[in-house]
Amino acid sequence: MKREVVFLTTKKPFGDRFIKSNRSPDLSQQTGGEKTKKHSADKHSTEQRRKNPRPAQAKGTTASTQSNAAGRTTAPKIQYRPKPTNLAVASPSKPVTPKTTTHWGEVAEWYDKHVGEEGSDYHQEVILPGVMRLLELGKLAPEKPQILDIACGQGVLCRALAKAGCQVTGIDAAAELIAVALRRNATDRLPIEYRIGDATKIIDGIGKTDDSFKVNSLDAVTIVLSIQNMNPLSPIWHAVWALLKPKGRMVVVMMHPCFRVPQHSAWQWDQQIGEQHRLVRQYLRSTEIGITTHPGDAARGLGSSTTTHFHRPLQSYVNTMGNAGLYVDHIEEWTSHRTDQPSAKKAALDKARKEIPLFMAIRARKL
Repeated sequence: MKREVVFLTTKKPFGDRFIKSNRSPDLSQQTGGEKTKKHSADKHSTEQRRKNPRPAQAKGTTASTQSNAAGRTTAPKIQYRPKPTNLAVASPSKPVTPKTTTHWGEVAEWYDKHVGEEGSDYHQEVILPGVMRLLELGKLAPEKPQILDIACGQGVLCRALAKAGCQVTGIDAAAELIAVALRRNATDRLPIEYRIGDATKIIDGIGKTDDSFKVNSLDAVTIVLSIQNMNPLSPIWHAVWALLKPKGRMVVVMMHPCFRVPQHSAWQWDQQIGEQHRLVRQYLRSTEIGITTHPGDAARGLGSSTTTHFHRPLQSYVNTMGNAGLYVDHIEEWTSHRTDQPSAKKAALDKARKEIPLFMAIRARKL
């Protein structure tokens, strides 16, 4: 009977190593006829091996030759390595241990200066107006909608929501950013509560919610420009579902996962037709990408910290939300508001900016 080695391969997300196990077919159930055929073939195969050297063994096996009572060499017996018993295939929902931090705490002061009290120009022109539009605050609650801002950073969205009449809670894994947010609110005295917290741990492994949060208590949850620094997704969505009131909504804003993949996408000028293109070299594969948190310092040789960007295709977001009971009812793709400096290429560059979106916003509701 022909013997085969079957390799079973399991691939885990974000670059984890392949896990292989060797399995051999069960040879203990040979019939008498099969044994007779095998014995008849042994004589021929022995002569063939004398004329032709035995080929190298397949990887993962060992072989030894034996002699029978007549001094004739029999076929080599292949011994298969036993299947490893201490290898566990990780579930895709288990967190990956990042090589670097996944928050921006180490550059909190620089980030605060960059964003400021009311946000960068991207916040003011694109992100904050878009989030407010998708939240539809007038439909949430008659008085003071209860909103949780996950990964709130230095509080730019929390302040905008509080000024719009909401009762806001902001959480962030970076204690340094929470300290900056508290310092700013010491002057503003807006109805905002800030907490240090990891969004992936609001709900534990057995489904129990953190005691500091009340289930079915929130009108809305926001996650703005931070979901791509978090992993895994499912615990976050399950926490959102648990905390939202029935029909409550969640708004997530991120760098567009189809067109903005760090180190794997870029603008490219086509000299022949005079147009700007967006080049994407990788999309479907989920990947951990290390990015510099302060590019200016790094360019000047001053050193800079890094954080982890978790790239995922669009389907990963929509499917995991749905599995957690969050129904995606609206998606928007937002382009940059900026325009290029006057030049012969300006019209083409501005056209590309208006055609290829910079951000993607997803709104989902609790079913």
